[in-house]
Amino acid sequence: MAIRPNLFAFVALMLSSQAIGADWAQFRGGNQMSHVGASSAPVSWEKGTAPAWRTEIPGSGWSQPIVAQGKIFLTTAISETPDKPKGMMGGVMDPSTMGKPAMPKDPIQFAVICLDPKTGAIVWQKAVAEAIPTTGKHASNTYATETPCASSDTLYTYFGAIGRVAAMDFEGNIKWTQDFGPQPTNNQFGTGASLVLFEDALVVQRYNEQEGKLLCLNTTDGSTRWTAERSPGTSWATPIVWNNQGQQQVVAAGQGMVVGYDLKSGDEQWRLGGLDTSFSCSLVADEGGVYIGTSSPGSSAPICAVRAGQKGDLTLPKGAKSSDSVLWAKTKSGAGMPSPVLVQGLLYYFGNTITCYDAKTGEEKFRKRMPGGTLAAGCPLVIGDQILVVNERGTVVTLRSGGEYVDPQESEIAAEGEFFWATPAAMDQALLVRSSAALYCFGTP
Repeated sequence: MAIRPNLFAFVALMLSSQAIGADWAQFRGGNQMSHVGASSAPVSWEKGTAPAWRTEIPGSGWSQPIVAQGKIFLTTAISETPDKPKGMMGGVMDPSTMGKPAMPKDPIQFAVICLDPKTGAIVWQKAVAEAIPTTGKHASNTYATETPCASSDTLYTYFGAIGRVAAMDFEGNIKWTQDFGPQPTNNQFGTGASLVLFEDALVVQRYNEQEGKLLCLNTTDGSTRWTAERSPGTSWATPIVWNNQGQQQVVAAGQGMVVGYDLKSGDEQWRLGGLDTSFSCSLVADEGGVYIGTSSPGSSAPICAVRAGQKGDLTLPKGAKSSDSVLWAKTKSGAGMPSPVLVQGLLYYFGNTITCYDAKTGEEKFRKRMPGGTLAAGCPLVIGDQILVVNERGTVVTLRSGGEYVDPQESEIAAEGEFFWATPAAMDQALLVRSSAALYCFGTP
């Protein structure tokens, strides 16, 4: 393992002065949308050191680790046949890219793992289902890509390939399960949209080639509170909950359009169509609007900003770049897999490049190649005025926010043969980073 600058010192300085809670209890921190907290501590890059701990994880998974009530949880898919995910190039060269995945022949355990944050020791491991999937996945994807979420006393997991949602206590005892069936995805690339938890509502997105359903479940028993339907089409983007001028809305991005629904009733509030793409990255929002941007092969790679307070069909006329409802719109700008972040009025997209826009006007501030020319797949974290992203080779890249580009700092954490597509998570004064083989903890757990 090569660790050049001292990531331990970096994380300790970045996180030690922050007044943040111990929990990071769902994908991107839920409504925090990847913001860890405020810090005025300087960044220090000193001689390298080892992580606080590194734990090998059985099976495979790209789900983000979450932290709740002093415990770490993550999901994994375990089979007798090793199936570690490949990096981007390895996946592109694999026949699964052409919709011809090697289908599993052995049963897979769809499991939850609980770890001790101090030592990284596995406290317990629980299978919530065991089955042979009937749908395939890309060689770079896994059967445990959806991130779990947690309330103060319950953990919720979702395995999209088989369609099972399970609620359990923090000792691994099942409270309830709901089964919605397998999801056939575009080109059999597999699933990826995570659960969203808001108070007593659990949102499940099922946008696949046969259905376009968004469900809201009661957290107490898993019963369906409401279902919103749209045209079928695969999406790997996780919905967000957005406070749109006092109304809590679920905003979901799918093939060709983004739709905002009332969280209480499921009634559609607005939609933006005319997007010639599916979605692999999620959205980001603030009090001013929702910021949309993604790309897929053959698409125009659209990016735009929907103004807060709008209702109805907001689709732009062909060729239009703005309207009363859409602040601005561009093409050839959307990113790939990492979800964008907002920092002090600036919008950042990552992938093969780092691109910065003025969130109000859409003005491009800069566009630079990712360091080393290596893409990032996991979502970034915002720590004070720093943006942290881990590329697929295991290089932690930290960029100081601002409209002028400053060369990022880099720290290599990868062991040989590992890939990093999972989104990192914050835990008090530590950073959790998942690879294709292990979970790392840097800092002071």
